[in-house]
Amino acid sequence: MDERGDSLSEQVYLSLRESIVRGEFYPGFRLLVLEISNSLNISQAPVREAMERLKQEGLLVSKHNKGSFVAEIRQEELEEIYELREIIEWNAIKKSLPGLLDSDIAYLSEVFEKMKQAAEIDDLFQFIDLDMEFHRFFYFKSGNKTILQIWDQINVKIKRFLAIANKLYYSDLMTIAEGHLPLIEALQRRNEEEIEKLFMQHLKDVWWLMNKKNNTRG
Repeated sequence: MDERGDSLSEQVYLSLRESIVRGEFYPGFRLLVLEISNSLNISQAPVREAMERLKQEGLLVSKHNKGSFVAEIRQEELEEIYELREIIEWNAIKKSLPGLLDSDIAYLSEVFEKMKQAAEIDDLFQFIDLDMEFHRFFYFKSGNKTILQIWDQINVKIKRFLAIANKLYYSDLMTIAEGHLPLIEALQRRNEEEIEKLFMQHLKDVWWLMNKKNNTRG
């Protein structure tokens, strides 16, 4: 990796974040600045900058005199995130509807088809990325930058949780993929009441499944 100031710090940040989100760096894993800088053949400064960003996002935590560790995943935090999604996601969708074009629905249909393809080959990480991309579309389309920023923050935590616990919650990827088809069909009909009902039920169904499996584990 070539050292290029701020861009290098960005590369390190994205690489470390991806490893954390995918579960390659598991909860409690210790990250050492010197070890990372040596492995990448770069100075320690961009690694420190990248790790500080990850701490601000809550993906890393510092322990006094012990260093930096990958943050644990708390059930309570996931519950709070899904409560927040129920509040802000419909707001984002509703703001998107007046300007929703046929090309937008075509884009969502394309994402849906890619989800099915990922499900067919059991590509869990690709599936999760596409699922998040489907929902992010409305936050972006809403034109509200603050809502989009909130989504990008909670999206990372949701992906990380699902990547680690995926086999429990995503045992049947195709069923979950197919669950997005009624959402697309409702958007095509432009029926706001139906859209709200289906999208909110979709969120509740996913959270119910995750919560049920988690309680079963306990």
